[in-house]
Amino acid sequence: MYYRYYRNRILVVLFFVLNISLFNEGFAQKEEQIQVSMAREFFFGGQDQKSIQIYEELIERRFVQEYYDNLITLYYRVDEPKKAEKLIKKTIKQFPNNSIFIADLGIHYMRFAEKEKGEKELDKAIANLDANQNNIVLLANYFIRIGNLDYGIKTYQRGRELLKDQNRFVYEISYLYQRQGRYEEMTTEYISLVEQNPIMLNQVKIYLGSLIQQDQEDKFLEHFRKAILKKTQQETKNESIAQLYVWILLQQKNYALALNQAKSIDNRFENLTGQTVYEISNIALNNQDYKVAKEGFMYLINKGEQGTYYLLSRIGLLNALYNPFISTINHTEKEINFLKTQYETTLIELGRRPQTIPIMQQYAYLLAYYLNSSQEAVDILEQTIAMPQIKRNEKAQSKLLRADIYLMENDIWEASLTYSQVEKEYKNDVIGSDAKFKNAMLSYYNSDFEWAQSQFDALRSSTTKLIANDAMQYSLLISDNIDPDSSYNGLTYYSKAEFSLYQHKYDQALAYLDTLNHSFLTHPLFDEALYKRAEISIQKHEYIKADSLLNQILLKYPTDLMADDALYLLAELSQTHFHSSEKAIEYYQRIILDYPSSLYVTEARKRYNELKASNSDMPKYNPKSTTSNSEPL
Repeated sequence: MYYRYYRNRILVVLFFVLNISLFNEGFAQKEEQIQVSMAREFFFGGQDQKSIQIYEELIERRFVQEYYDNLITLYYRVDEPKKAEKLIKKTIKQFPNNSIFIADLGIHYMRFAEKEKGEKELDKAIANLDANQNNIVLLANYFIRIGNLDYGIKTYQRGRELLKDQNRFVYEISYLYQRQGRYEEMTTEYISLVEQNPIMLNQVKIYLGSLIQQDQEDKFLEHFRKAILKKTQQETKNESIAQLYVWILLQQKNYALALNQAKSIDNRFENLTGQTVYEISNIALNNQDYKVAKEGFMYLINKGEQGTYYLLSRIGLLNALYNPFISTINHTEKEINFLKTQYETTLIELGRRPQTIPIMQQYAYLLAYYLNSSQEAVDILEQTIAMPQIKRNEKAQSKLLRADIYLMENDIWEASLTYSQVEKEYKNDVIGSDAKFKNAMLSYYNSDFEWAQSQFDALRSSTTKLIANDAMQYSLLISDNIDPDSSYNGLTYYSKAEFSLYQHKYDQALAYLDTLNHSFLTHPLFDEALYKRAEISIQKHEYIKADSLLNQILLKYPTDLMADDALYLLAELSQTHFHSSEKAIEYYQRIILDYPSSLYVTEARKRYNELKASNSDMPKYNPKSTTSNSEPL
């Protein structure tokens, strides 16, 4: 009984003492919060001495980073460097494993022009690190934050030693080298990483790609190219280094040199599968370097039918022939027949099957538009559409091309019906917009201008820039060419001329343009009519006449819609038929300078730069020379 009595008394006393203790602790915390609030208020209010007094009391009780940081700042504000130094040294003793406090001491000395003494402490801070990645990164970031990039680099380098991994922190170190413009060191970092860890090649490409985008003057890119070339020559058995060199050449758009290197890789590493050669050939094709693309595909074709990329290369070669063919303004009979033979030979060898549908479509286009064989073209397209394994988009393309041929043959009903079917089936796709635009053009050709304009207006918001631009152009053409009596007589003649040109009926097109010119003393369409006459002259191989007509546009209508079109076509004529790069450069330059909002500016600038780079000795312009040196392959 006595035992229980005393035990209960002891419990009561302990409970009372514990509550007193908790009360005092809570009071102390609340008091500290009040002091911190006051110290902050004085700190930001410019009452430095009052703030110092409170922070000194607070930090004596316990260390808090905020108290330390603000107190150091205050000592500097009131010109008390000795007190700052004393506080830092005291903190170092309290936390000897924290390198950042040692670095604080070094920065303190450097702040007061004691550079040698300060650097000694900074070196000590780095030497004080242990093999803890988090601590290494914290110290490096400390140096970077205060702008001391050299010591940031030193910290990461020390981290490599501690963690026993020379490839650790590559991206962090190279970023600091980049900020300092130290391209050689950056290059060494990346090449070393790929050299020792080939698996990192793709990741390095991604990071280098980001750096190259920031390298506006290509200084780093060119430095890297020279360094990786040297390394490639030194380490002929390292495939990753060779692949990185190819990648750099591609960033510089040097497709010819990249292809040569790809061939070397094929012989040394790929057991002659030709994978890299095929990839480079496709990149060159997509970037319109058709010469390199043809060379690459021919290399793979020559490996024989058993080659991994034989079929794809046969198709690629035809693309490399077809794309530049249809993008130029005119062709000789020899060129057309050569291309026809290439398609016939390839389709006989490979067969007409799902894999060859794209080249069957190209061949159909060639037959319809260049060889006057519309029915044969339609038959080929019908074959593709009937194939069970045809892809959805390929089927739509075949239908559209078939409709185009119907339109060319003046079968308006079948053409419109097919366009409408494709538009409905692919309503939310690009190909659906294309079908809608073609149907609007059909209405335009048929002089149904109000309906055509409503369709063009609907397409002005198309996600495809080319369709949107063309739709806007034709919508404006219709709205800007209503005759004074609210009729469309002038536009009717012009649209019929355009349709006749589409059908390759050149004399009929000229007759409609003559009617337009004779029916009106002046008309807003006269510059467009001159341009169409020039296009017809080119189709009829009358290049001097075309040159004259286009120059009339520049002379009579320099501010009208067709002026930049005329300049661009003149540039193509100069380059392709008059063989004068000098004059072509002049026309491209005029587009860039005089028509900066033209849709041709980007392409004009590209061609201008290419011609400037490849023509140091440029022949003089000679419009009397009408012979063509264009040769296939």
